[in-house]
Amino acid sequence: MSSPKPFAFRGVYAATTTPFTDAGRLDLDSFEQHCNWLADEGVAGIVPNGSLGEYEALTEDERAATVKAAIQAVGARIPVIPGVSGRTGVEARRWAEQAGAAGCPAVMCLPPTSHLPSHDETVAHYREVARAGLPIIAYNNPYSTRVDLAPSLLARLSEIDEVQAVKEFSQDARRVAAIRQAAPAMQILCGCDDTFVESMLMGAVGWIAGFVNALPRKSVELYEACVAERWRDAVEGYLAMLPLLRYDADSRVFVQAIKLAQSEAGRYGGPVRLPRLPLDDDTASVVRAATRALL
Repeated sequence: MSSPKPFAFRGVYAATTTPFTDAGRLDLDSFEQHCNWLADEGVAGIVPNGSLGEYEALTEDERAATVKAAIQAVGARIPVIPGVSGRTGVEARRWAEQAGAAGCPAVMCLPPTSHLPSHDETVAHYREVARAGLPIIAYNNPYSTRVDLAPSLLARLSEIDEVQAVKEFSQDARRVAAIRQAAPAMQILCGCDDTFVESMLMGAVGWIAGFVNALPRKSVELYEACVAERWRDAVEGYLAMLPLLRYDADSRVFVQAIKLAQSEAGRYGGPVRLPRLPLDDDTASVVRAATRALL
């Protein structure tokens, strides 16, 4: 199999939430409307079926349908780069093949979620996913997987032609410089909203964002200020957003908080699925107030 063409992961990508009805059913009409709105607001791409998308709470049919709905909504305008994470490399490769067949130009993938793998097993996992032939964003989220894609491990992964970028969610902005030094060919995408400006300053090229679901235009403007090196403007806008963005770093409530912020912004957020529960009243009040301040 020939190597995939390099993919330039530039801009703000929306790690989309997955809308459910009050009865708990997948709401694809609302999802397509949301994807179109994000594209209208200037996001660079759509990333469904990630952690924010509650992919583990979806059935296989729902997961496939979400990818197809995103392609149908915006695939002719901006790229759809779905999460293809799975318990095994074979499972993740199967999702990557489904994404490719649906028309996706690249995918995002966690390490194996079945157990705590060795470094060799992690490399083997990504080699298996690479057999689908699509560019891969390796997703480093040690809070969800217990696996830390440290710079030395990313250096090994960068030897796989398909692994072209990393979504960095260690919540340590120092990692950006360390990754650039250990794996200079790896494109770095900030994956944690409240480390964004620090990450861009140190050389990240893009942002797979969460609260972009509620504040797409502000998120794109913040990215553009960083790219233009208007750091005073960037820091001022970032500080205003941080009270809300910090919820993206809390694995217990980030899905609920972002869906609530969407609703405050006049978009449909909807309920979460078990095992997640709604926010407690105090946290919900803080999220609402922080969102309204920005709107």
